[in-house]
Amino acid sequence: MNRMIGLWAHPRSRSTILERVFIERGDFEVFHEPFAHMAFDEHSAIPHGDLNGGMPRDYSGIKAMLRDARQRAHVFHKDMAYHCLAPLKADAEFLLEQQNIFIIRDPARAILSHHAVFAQMPAHAIGHQALYEIFRKVRRLTGKVPYVINAEDLASRPELTLRRLCDHLQLDFMPEALSWAATCPEQWKAWRSWHRDAENSTTITPGTAHFDERPLHADPRLVAYFQLHRPFYARMNQFTQQG
Repeated sequence: MNRMIGLWAHPRSRSTILERVFIERGDFEVFHEPFAHMAFDEHSAIPHGDLNGGMPRDYSGIKAMLRDARQRAHVFHKDMAYHCLAPLKADAEFLLEQQNIFIIRDPARAILSHHAVFAQMPAHAIGHQALYEIFRKVRRLTGKVPYVINAEDLASRPELTLRRLCDHLQLDFMPEALSWAATCPEQWKAWRSWHRDAENSTTITPGTAHFDERPLHADPRLVAYFQLHRPFYARMNQFTQQG
């Protein structure tokens, strides 16, 4: 039986660069945010490219597509929990048939990065709260703490972080998958404007050492977003695999 791995994330969590590693591995069929197609269409305000790519537009159809792909290959899919929160929370069967991993990033950094791409983002789209709800659901279903990666560990210690993840997933570690040609994978094209840095990268690199939080604290709306999502980040961060 082929395997399915679900990487659950929030926006601007470095999840796409982790997905790129799985694209480079070559032993998984990789899906980039398939559940976004039930959350958005060509009329949505969120920046997007062509969303008329023949993808299913409802939860059941997207799930069936992933299951069909699993019949022919191992599957890796990355998505934002807030895209499909209600049906996913109610779907124990789907969550239990895959290996679920989670990635988080300090909401101050994630919010400012998100704001730079889509200033009109709504509060729920920051995503930490929805991600925590799925984390709790998987924990209840499995009786185990799900695997959580902190984005700063991935950026600062990519090889160690990926080795530990591969150990957890019982996958061979492929060091060659940590480098690539700067290009836009086909999976990213509908959301290309969100992934310019990842598209132009050739490996996983640390972020800038200095982080200026002043723009966050200067905007009451962003402060409210931070205050809402920070507790969910803190609850998950205590379970990350690296300190």
